[in-house]
Order: sequence, then structure tokens, then C-alpha cells
Amino acid sequence: MFSLSDLRETKVYQEALEEGEEKGLQKGKEEKARQIALKMLSAGFSIPEIARFTDLSPDAIEELQRQQHN
Repeated sequence: MFSLSDLRETKVYQEALEEGEEKGLQKGKEEKARQIALKMLSAGFSIPEIARFTDLSPDAIEELQRQQHN
């Protein structure tokens, strides 16, 4: 029978762990980009400028702008 330490040594476990870490990092980067976009909107930057600097789509920035006004 597998123990927890045996499971942690399997390739499947290691791959799942790496995938989870990558997804978490990506989610954090996306959240940071949204925070920066909100600050840029408040500072008067245009949507194309914000898209260029944050890699967010213009549609995503427009949605943030709508949420900011609600």
C-alpha cells in the first residue's frame, strides 16, 4: 500500500503539483495586471495604452472600467 510519502515521490504527483503551482502563478499575474489596469484607468490612460502595458485585452479593460463605475 502507498503511504503519503510514496505518493509524493510519484511522477503523477510531481506533475500535478507543478501544474497547480503554474496555475496559481498565472492567476496571480492576471490579478496584478487587473490592479495595474485599474490604477491606469484612474490616472487617465487610454484603453489601448493599458492593453499594451498589461497584456489585458481591450474588452477585459472595458469590463474593469464598467465595474469601477458601479
